[in-house]
Amino acid sequence: MSSDGDADSFMPAGKQRLGLTRPPPLTSMQRIRAAPENPKIAGQKRAFRGLADHGAWAIFQRAVKTRYRHQHSTEAAGLLQCIEEVRSHHLVGRRKASSGIVRGQLSESKISRSEELPSSERHSAMASKSSASSVHPDLAAQGKKFVPEIRTVAGRYHVAYAYSPSNCTLIEGTDGCILVDTLPTVEFAEPVSAAFRAITDKPIKAIIYTHVHPDHISGIRAFVDASAIESGAVRIYALEDLTDHLARDSGILAPVLARRAMYTFGFQLPKDESGNVGAGLGPPNIPGRRSFFPPTDTFRGMKELTIAGIRLQLIHLPSETDDQVVVWCPHDRVLLSADVIQGETFPNIYALRGTGFRNPMIWVRAIDELRRLAPETLIPHHGQPVSGSEAISDILIPYRDAIQFLHDQSVRWINKGASPAELMEKVTMPDHLAAHDWLGEFYGSYKHSAPSIYTGYIGWFDGDPATLDPAPVRIRARRYINLMGGRDAVMTAAMAALEGEDAQWSAELTGWLVKADLDDSEARQLRAQALRVWGYAQANANWRNWALTAALELEDALKPPRGLPFGHPDTVRSFTMAQILENFTVRLKAEEAMDVLLTVDFQTTDSDERCGLEIRRGVCQFHPLGLDVADITLCFDRAFLVSTVTTDATFAAGVKDGSVQASGAVDKIPGFFDLFETPSLEMAIVAR
Repeated sequence: MSSDGDADSFMPAGKQRLGLTRPPPLTSMQRIRAAPENPKIAGQKRAFRGLADHGAWAIFQRAVKTRYRHQHSTEAAGLLQCIEEVRSHHLVGRRKASSGIVRGQLSESKISRSEELPSSERHSAMASKSSASSVHPDLAAQGKKFVPEIRTVAGRYHVAYAYSPSNCTLIEGTDGCILVDTLPTVEFAEPVSAAFRAITDKPIKAIIYTHVHPDHISGIRAFVDASAIESGAVRIYALEDLTDHLARDSGILAPVLARRAMYTFGFQLPKDESGNVGAGLGPPNIPGRRSFFPPTDTFRGMKELTIAGIRLQLIHLPSETDDQVVVWCPHDRVLLSADVIQGETFPNIYALRGTGFRNPMIWVRAIDELRRLAPETLIPHHGQPVSGSEAISDILIPYRDAIQFLHDQSVRWINKGASPAELMEKVTMPDHLAAHDWLGEFYGSYKHSAPSIYTGYIGWFDGDPATLDPAPVRIRARRYINLMGGRDAVMTAAMAALEGEDAQWSAELTGWLVKADLDDSEARQLRAQALRVWGYAQANANWRNWALTAALELEDALKPPRGLPFGHPDTVRSFTMAQILENFTVRLKAEEAMDVLLTVDFQTTDSDERCGLEIRRGVCQFHPLGLDVADITLCFDRAFLVSTVTTDATFAAGVKDGSVQASGAVDKIPGFFDLFETPSLEMAIVAR
C-alpha cells in the first residue's frame, strides 16, 4: 500500500502486467449490483450484497478470485477491489479504543493468496498512520526511560546506561580501569567506548564477564583488540563454567534458540511504533557484529582481586543463569548485580526464546545474598543505578518477594492438582508488588513464568491421559474444524472475534485453520491480522515482538536469517574440538542410518585434541577420548576444524584438497558425513 493509502496499490504487480484495468470509479455497492450474474458466483454475490455476516464476503471473495485466476477478467478485478473497499469500511471503520489502544485496528491489506501478501514495509506504513494507538501506553512510558547516557556513581563507576538493552560499567582505578561486561554487539559498544575515552585515558587492564548471555559479552572488540589479550596487558575474568555454557548455548540447540531469539527481540520488525519499540528492559535489541575473547582467568565460588588499586570480589550467584557473577567492591560499598536484578521489570523466570529451568528459589537466595552485602550503590546491568541503602532495599525486597510469591503460589496450586494452563489463571500478583516501579510485566510475566515452574518441578505431563498419545496435529485440526462447522464457519467466527475486539480468540481459531492447511492463505493472513492487533495491545515487549514477528512469518515476509547457527567466528574459535563434534550426535538422520555401523577417529595436528564418532544403527555415539580402533581416521589442524563451522568447508572436501589426511575406509567418508543434516536458521515457528 502506498503511503497515501492509494487503493490501486492493492492490485498485484503481476496482474497489472496482464493489462487488467480498474472499472470506472463507482461506489462499492454500485459495483456489486452492476456486475454480471455469473452463475458460479451469483449466490455468493447475493449473500454478500446484504452483508449479512463476515462469512459472506469471504465466500464471495474466494469465488471471485477463482474466476479471476482462471479468466483474468476486468469484471472480476473490479469485484475484488469492491470487496476490499467494503471490507475495509466494514471492519476498519469499527475500531474502538481499550486502555488507550485501538484494539480493533486492522491493516487494509487483503486476505488473499500467498503471492498477494503484503510486505512488512507495507504493514509498517499502514500501522504508522495510527502509531499512537499501536503501542500500549505503559510500554511507551517504559521506553521513554531509556535515554542513552554515561551515569557516574560513587565517584569512579561510569555506567553506560541505555546505549543497548544491557549496560556495562567502567570502574576507574589509579592507573587503569576495569570493564564489567561489553554490551551485545560491536556497533552498540563503539559509542560507549568513545564516551569512556572522553572521560578517562587510563587503559583497560581487566574485563569481567558477568555471565554467558551474548548481550553482556559480545562487544569486546570495541574496547580492546586481540594483541592486548595475547600480550597479557588485559586480563579477562569469568566463572570457570562460562565457556562450557557458551558452547552449550551455541551448540546442541543453537539453531532453534537463535531462530526464537529473532522472535523474542523482534530483529526483523521495523524500529518504529508499528514494530520494535524496545526490549522491555532496555532499547530495541538490534543485530550486529558480535565478538568474543575467551577468559584468561577463571574461578569457582568467589575470587578476590586488586586491580588498578581497586579491591573487589567476584561472587558466583546462580540466578538468571547458572554462571551468574556479581562484582562487589567493599571499600566503596558498590555492588554490580549483573542480571540477578534483571532491570526495571518483572524478571524472566522463563524466557520465551527458550531456556532451561530457572529455579525461582535459587534466584531468591541470590537476591538475599545481595541484601546481606548491604550495598550503598547498586548497579544492575539492565536498569538504572540506584544510590542509598534504603532505596536499594526498597528494590531488592519487593523484587525477591515477587519471585517467591510466584513460586510459592504456583507450587501451592500444583499441589492442588492444577495444570499449567490453570496456573496462568490462578497465579496473579498482589497489588503492592504488581504496582512496584521495578516489577511491571514489560519483560517477564506471571502468565508465561508459572507454567515453567510446573514443568521444572514435575515435567510436561498435565495429568490428562488423552494428551499421552494424541492424533497428529493436522488430523486433530481437521477434526476440530469439522466439529465447528467447517472451514468457512471457523473463518466467519474468527473474523467476528477480531471485529469484536477479541484478537486472541481470533488468533486461536485461525491457528487450527493454518495447522489443517498450511497453504490456506486467507487463514494465514487473518491470523496475522489477529496477532498484530493482539500484539499492539501488549505491554510486555516479548509478547509484542513474538506476535508481530509471527504475523510476518504467516505472511511469508520474514527475510532469510543472517549469521551462523553455532555462533559467530570468535565464539567458535574458543570451542574445543569435543564441543564442536559432539553436536553431530543430534544432527544424525537416523532414518537413513538404521543399517550403518561406522566409526571415525578425529585428531588435530597442532592442538593435541582427539575424539571420535560412532554410528551404530540410528544412533551416533560421541567418544570424548577418541577411538583406538576406527574404520576411518582423520587428521587436520584447528583452523580447518573451525572452518567447517564458520565457512562451507567440509571434511570430504578437505580430504580431496589435502587439508585433511585420511586413512582407513576412505571411500566411506562422503557417505558418513552425508548422514548428518546441515544446520539452518530457517524454520517455521508459528506456521506449522
